[in-house]
Amino acid sequence: MVTIEELTPGELPRRGAIEVSGEVANRDVETWRDVNLHAFVNDDACLGCPPPITTAAELEAAAATDPEAVVGNRIVQVSDTVPELRPGEVATFSIRIPRRYVEITQAGVYWFGVHALGSSDTTPRDSLADGRARTFLPYLPQGRDGVTGSVDTAVVVPLRHRIEHHPSGAIARRSDWRADLGPYGRLGGPLSFGAAALDRPVTWLVDPAVPDAVRRLGEGNPPRDLGPLSEDAREPEEPDETGEPGSETPSTDGPDGEGSGEAPPPTDPTATLARSWLDRLERALQGEEVLALPYGDVDVSATASSMPELYALARDRAGDVLAEWEVETRPAIASPGGYLDPRSLDEIDELDDSSMLLLTDRMFAADTGQRGDDEAEPQTDATGIAADAPGAGRFGGHEVAVTASAAATGGPGPDPRLDAVSLRQRVLAEAALRLLRSPDAPEPLVVVVDPDVTGEGATRFWSGLDLDWVDLGTASDAVAGASAVIDPDELSYPAEARAGELGPSLFYELGRLVAAGETLQNVLIDSEGVAGEVRDEALTSASYASRTAPDAAERALVRSRGWIERRLAEVTIDGPPGVTLSSADGTFSATLENLLDRTVTVRIEATSPGGRVRVDAGEPIVLTAGSRTTVLLEAHTSDPGVHNVTLAVTDVDGTPIGATDQLPVRSNQVSDVIWVILGVGFGILVLAIVLRLLRRFRQRGAAT
Repeated sequence: MVTIEELTPGELPRRGAIEVSGEVANRDVETWRDVNLHAFVNDDACLGCPPPITTAAELEAAAATDPEAVVGNRIVQVSDTVPELRPGEVATFSIRIPRRYVEITQAGVYWFGVHALGSSDTTPRDSLADGRARTFLPYLPQGRDGVTGSVDTAVVVPLRHRIEHHPSGAIARRSDWRADLGPYGRLGGPLSFGAAALDRPVTWLVDPAVPDAVRRLGEGNPPRDLGPLSEDAREPEEPDETGEPGSETPSTDGPDGEGSGEAPPPTDPTATLARSWLDRLERALQGEEVLALPYGDVDVSATASSMPELYALARDRAGDVLAEWEVETRPAIASPGGYLDPRSLDEIDELDDSSMLLLTDRMFAADTGQRGDDEAEPQTDATGIAADAPGAGRFGGHEVAVTASAAATGGPGPDPRLDAVSLRQRVLAEAALRLLRSPDAPEPLVVVVDPDVTGEGATRFWSGLDLDWVDLGTASDAVAGASAVIDPDELSYPAEARAGELGPSLFYELGRLVAAGETLQNVLIDSEGVAGEVRDEALTSASYASRTAPDAAERALVRSRGWIERRLAEVTIDGPPGVTLSSADGTFSATLENLLDRTVTVRIEATSPGGRVRVDAGEPIVLTAGSRTTVLLEAHTSDPGVHNVTLAVTDVDGTPIGATDQLPVRSNQVSDVIWVILGVGFGILVLAIVLRLLRRFRQRGAAT
């Protein structure tokens, strides 16, 4: 096995020499002897070799070539030799190839690599390579008759991660974070890769929720903050009925399991890694361009159709860590694959947030499925990308960076495609072809690197971009001044991308969780940030990462809401068995009890069918932890009979929090009609008595 670890320079020079070095490893069970290492190239003297690469389609086809295919002739004038290589051993090699041994005169991209030839006890020496490494080598003649321009080039390093929560609000899957924060993880690797740029410009693409989540891990991964505990109260541990989000088994993710709220020990490796990663990130972001994704990396395409207001909410959330570091950010929208539903662009444009859009060049395809029959299709190359696809453009008030999808895939193999040299040479090859296609005004090259890159050898990646015809800058530099107008109707959005969008049911549960968090904050008198924590959790559940397991994300939202509702239900109400009113007004009492270990503020709301009974509950009621109080309520009704009244505990805004009690209210008041009848009867009785007395007085007077 042969690997190229250094190639200097990254282009074929006009004069001087090429130096290539690396390692050769014996993966066989036999010892290999006299292992000769030769460089090879498909130069003008190579018979039967592929011609130089001059188009993006040819480059993509070359990258997919079988590693066993013959693509160049060995340069036999110079070599290096490893005398003996035992099983499992690794040796280094270094070859210096003077320019005169490479017969190349035509501009283009060439194959370049190293062959290893040796012998073992069972394999005699022959002309077939026993090991090989390959990459691309651009050649752009300089001078009066050569290339005089340069390609605006930007390398974008993404920092995004799936963020899951326990119902208690703590970060779930700490073991995954521990792996990804490490040097070869999907957060540690890109951070080291980008930091290796040193004083060269690099663009960071950051989900602000990621450093917030990493800080939480570094602080011991606490549950959501419900405010200070009462001195004589401790929250009971409550085991949850399921494991981590997306799991059907109980959590084994350390001591901070779902609902426990316990912090890991100070020496916890995840916390240590998290703190170290944050320290390195703060240094790396200083002075660099930082493109901020909507908080939680929300699925922008899905929100446009299911919950348009969510994008604005995510965009307004800057992130605590980035704000504390005073990192200047620019809003950006970029899906992991670079696809964005064209229908969502109008929703985004209405917000006028001047965000940069990063769209994959594969959206500029031949057949968008949206053109009419009478509209001409653009010319395309074998990549399926329109030949006139821009490298940058504008849509409304937004600058658009068209990212080079093929460049991000790295080298041709058999070397690891994302190794520093393999990735660098692919980027240089893409840039060279853009310059060859349009020498006077080449399209900019914006490359979003794969999150699987690492910092191993990354300094060689960045230093190799120091070429006269590569103008390395930021993504903003690359798109500045772009005049091409991006028409959403001409963009291709694959059916599989549309089918993968998060569904309406997840956003419905997201809205319910956010509402539950706001209610919880209204109830907890000493908690000022719990609604924000719950909102952040909800936003991360609507991320692009949730597309891989939308059902699990939805279940996590339901479980978190259940955790909140169980705590809200700890404030109970108990009314009397029944109430009898002797008139239109009366009073009765109800008992409120707070079983939580924190002080709460609540109200009582009473309802009855048809509103026949009105109950005045008075001002909000403050209950300390573990306390109960009796509240005197005033009831009013104008209808006789029995009416069912429901007493509910609400927050200060009148939102029910769960606890209710029902009681019958009987009204014994006499109606006005009865009083009229009684009054008339009484009047008749009085009149009869008066008449009778008058008759008696008259009879007595007649007798005398």
